[in-house]
Amino acid sequence: MSALDELNRTILLCRDHVSDELSDAEIRRHFQSLRILCISDRRNLSSHSGQTALVTFVSLLSRMGMQVALKIPEAPIISPQPPLSGSSSLRDALVTSSETLVTGATVHIDSAFDPDLIFALGDTDIGYASPPCWRLSGEAWSGSLAANGIAKAQGWNTDWPVGAMVSAAMAASEAFKFVIRQLRLRHPADQIFFEVSRLCSWSFGSLPVPDQDLDLGEIDIVSAGAISQAALYALLRLPGVRMNGRIFDDDLTVASNLNRNMLTAKSDVGRAKVQVVAQRCRSKFMLEPIAGRYIGESVEIGKLAHRVLVGVDDIPSRWKVQRLAPGWIAVSGTSHFNVSSSAHSLGEPCSGCLHPVDDPGVNPIPTVSFVSFWAGLVMSVRLLREALSRPYSRNHQHLWLTPLRMDSLHAAMWSPVPAVRDCPVQCSASRSNLAA
Repeated sequence: MSALDELNRTILLCRDHVSDELSDAEIRRHFQSLRILCISDRRNLSSHSGQTALVTFVSLLSRMGMQVALKIPEAPIISPQPPLSGSSSLRDALVTSSETLVTGATVHIDSAFDPDLIFALGDTDIGYASPPCWRLSGEAWSGSLAANGIAKAQGWNTDWPVGAMVSAAMAASEAFKFVIRQLRLRHPADQIFFEVSRLCSWSFGSLPVPDQDLDLGEIDIVSAGAISQAALYALLRLPGVRMNGRIFDDDLTVASNLNRNMLTAKSDVGRAKVQVVAQRCRSKFMLEPIAGRYIGESVEIGKLAHRVLVGVDDIPSRWKVQRLAPGWIAVSGTSHFNVSSSAHSLGEPCSGCLHPVDDPGVNPIPTVSFVSFWAGLVMSVRLLREALSRPYSRNHQHLWLTPLRMDSLHAAMWSPVPAVRDCPVQCSASRSNLAA
C-alpha cells in the first residue's frame, strides 16, 4: 500500500484539468510536498468548536497527503474527536495521527518549519508577514474563511461546532487549489476555477442551538462510504445528540478510500466498512452493522426506519430506498467538484423526481476529501433540522454546491424539486402530477 494507491481518487479528480503530460507520481509529489502551518492560541482552543475546526482541517489536509505543522499550546480534548484516540491532549492526539490516515502525510510540532501556507484559528496572533495566510472563524451554524487582514476575525467560543466544520472545509479547498495552481493545466482558461478565495462564508441558516439533549431516534444509513462517514463524523461532534439504528454496506475498506473516509484509518484497510463505522461511533451512537447491500425488505431486515440517510452515488439504489422508505429520507451525492443534497418527506417530490434518469458516470469515481465532507455535512444538518421540526422550505429542498469557489455568488444553488410525470419511483407527488 502506497500514497499513490491512497491518493488515487484525488489524482483522478485533478486529471479533469491538469495536463495529460503530468504523471500520477508528479501530481502526488505536489500534494505531498505542500507544507501547511496551523496556528492557534490557547483561547481559541478552549472551546469544542475551536478544537473541531482544527481537527477537521488537519484531517482533510492529511487525506490529501499534505505536510502539517502545528504551532499550538497544550490543551485537553474537550470532547472525543474520532478517529483520533490514545491521548487526552489535543496536540499529542494530532501528532499521533501523523501518517495514520495517508502514507507520508505527517503532522508534527512546528520546528524550523518553512510553510507554503498558514491557517490560523479565529483571532489568534499570527506573527508572520508571509506566506499567504487565512483565518478560520465562525459561529454555531456558520463558518467563514478570510485572508489575513481582509476582515475582522472573531475567536472561537461556542460548543456547537457546525460552523467550525464549515470553516475547515473551506480552508481545505484553498490548500487544494494552491497545489493545482502549481501544475500545468490542460486549458489555461480553467485557472479561474482555482483562483484564491480571499473571503468566503457559508451559513446553514439561523437556528437556535438545542438547549437540551436531542434524540434523533432510529436512523437507517444506506452506505458506509465517504458521504455517510462525513455525516456521522459531524453528528458525533454535536453535544447532546443521540441516535441508534443500522448501517448497510457490502464493501471492504481499500487503500483508495483513505483520501476521503473521515472515520477510517490505514489500519482499517481490509475491514468491512460497516464494522469500521460502527466501532468509531460506539462511544456515542449504537449502530448495527449490516454487512450487505440494501436490497429491500426481508424477514431478516424488516422495514426501513422512519428517517433514512442515503450516501450513495448510484441512482437506482436511491430509487430503491425511496420506494420503500416509510417516512423522511435525505440523499447526498458528489460529482467531481460538485455536491448534490436533497430531503424528501411523504407527499413531496422524491429523489426519483430529482434524478429520473440513471447516470452510470465513471468508475472509479474521482473525488477529494473536502467535497465528500461537504456532502455529508449538509446531510447531517438536514437530519438535525428535521429532528428539530425546522426543515428547510420547499424552495430549499435541493442544494447544488460547488465547494471550490465558496466566494462565488453561484457557489450554492437552492431549488425546489418538481414532481415529474416519468418519476421512476412513481411517488405520490408524481402520480398527482400525472393525474392533473
